[in-house]
Amino acid sequence: MRIRDLHPNIKIRLVTDFFITLTQMAIFPFMAIYFSSHLGAALAGILLMANVIVSILAGLLSGYLSDHLGRKKIIVIAEVIQVASLLVMTLANSPLLTSVWLTYIMFLFSNVSSSIIGPVVNAMIVDVSTEKERTFIYGIGYWLGNISIAAGAALGGLLFEEHRFILFGLFLLVSVASLIIMIFFIEESLHIPSSGKSSPKLNFSQNYGKVLQDRRFMLFTLATILVMSLEFQLDKYIAVRLKDEFHASLFNFEITGIRMFSIIMLINTIVIVLLTLQVSKWLSQFDKKKVLTIGIVVYTLSFSILSMSNSFLIIVIMAFLFTLGELIYSPVKQTVLAGIIDDQSRASYMAVDSLSYNVAMLLGSLGLTLGAIVPPNGMAVLYLCLGLAGMLCYRAAIKQTGTTNKQADVSI
Repeated sequence: MRIRDLHPNIKIRLVTDFFITLTQMAIFPFMAIYFSSHLGAALAGILLMANVIVSILAGLLSGYLSDHLGRKKIIVIAEVIQVASLLVMTLANSPLLTSVWLTYIMFLFSNVSSSIIGPVVNAMIVDVSTEKERTFIYGIGYWLGNISIAAGAALGGLLFEEHRFILFGLFLLVSVASLIIMIFFIEESLHIPSSGKSSPKLNFSQNYGKVLQDRRFMLFTLATILVMSLEFQLDKYIAVRLKDEFHASLFNFEITGIRMFSIIMLINTIVIVLLTLQVSKWLSQFDKKKVLTIGIVVYTLSFSILSMSNSFLIIVIMAFLFTLGELIYSPVKQTVLAGIIDDQSRASYMAVDSLSYNVAMLLGSLGLTLGAIVPPNGMAVLYLCLGLAGMLCYRAAIKQTGTTNKQADVSI
C-alpha cells in the first residue's frame, strides 16, 4: 500500500489536517489559561463548558446535514466560518485591538467549525476508501496527527504568551489555504441514489434515534468510551499521583513526579513517530479481531501498572508498552468502525462516535476525583476493569457483523 495509490480526497485531507492540527495545537490548549487570567477561573470554566456543549450540538447537526446534502458543501461552509472567525480573532489580538470577549466568541465559532468538519471528513474517508486501505490510512493519519500535536504544542509554548497575533495570523493563513483547496480540489464523495431507490428522509431526531438503536454500534461506542477513558487518566490522576508520590535520582539528577510525567510524554511521542508506520504495515497481515484484543490488553495492563508504580524503570517500560498498545489497536479500531456503520448515515454515525471522546474525557476528570479517596492499587483494579470491559464490548460488536453482506468485509 502506497500513499500515491489513495484517493485524491484522502491525500489532500492528510496534508491539510497536518497543518491545521499543528496550528490549532499551538493555540487551543492555551486558551483556558488565557481566559482564566483575564476572566477568572470560575467564569472561564463555565465558558469553556458552554463551548464544548455547543460544539457537540454542531457536530451532531453536521453529521445529519452531510448525510442529506453532501460532504463537500458542509466542509466548505465550515471552512468559511473558520476563516471568518480566525480573521476577527486575529484582529482582536493585534496591536490595533485587544478584546477578550471578542476572542471568546470567535473561539467558539472556530470550535464549532472544527466540530462540523470532523464527522464529515471521517465519513468522506470511508466513502472513498476500501476496507483493505483503511488500516493504512488511519495509521498514516495517526502518525501525522501526533507529530503535528507535538510540534504545535511546542510552538504554542514558545509563542502564545507574547506573540498570539502571530499564531492567530498563522492559523488564519492555513485556514485560507485549506478553504481554497476544499473549493477547487476536493471531490464530492456522497453519491445519493435516484429518488426511486433512496430511503425515506428522516428528520433530525429520527435520524439519531436510528443510530442509537443500532446495538452493535452502541456497543462499539461504549467500548470506545471505556478504553479511551484510560488515556484521559494520564494527564489527570496519574500525573497528580506522580507529582505527589514519585521521586527518583538518576546519575545524580533529581527526577520529580512532574519530570517523570514529562519523560512519559516524551517516550510516547518518540515511539509514535518512530514506530507507527512500521507497526501498522506489519499488523495489516494479521486477523484484526486478535490484533485489537492484544492491543487493548497491553494498553490496559500498562495503565494499571502506571497507576500504582513508583519505580523509574517500570514506569519507563509501561510508557513504552501503553504507547505500543495504542499503536496496535487504534488504527484497527477505526477500520472496524468504518465497517459497521450504515452506509446511508455515515456522517451521523461519525458524529455520535465523536461524542464518545467527550464522555471519555469526563470520565477522566471523574477519575481524578475518585483517586482522592481510592488507593493506587484500587485505581489499578478499576483501570483493569475498564479496559477489559471495553475489549469485551469491542469483540461483541465485531461478532455481530458477521451476518450481513456489508459486514462480511470486516468479518474479523
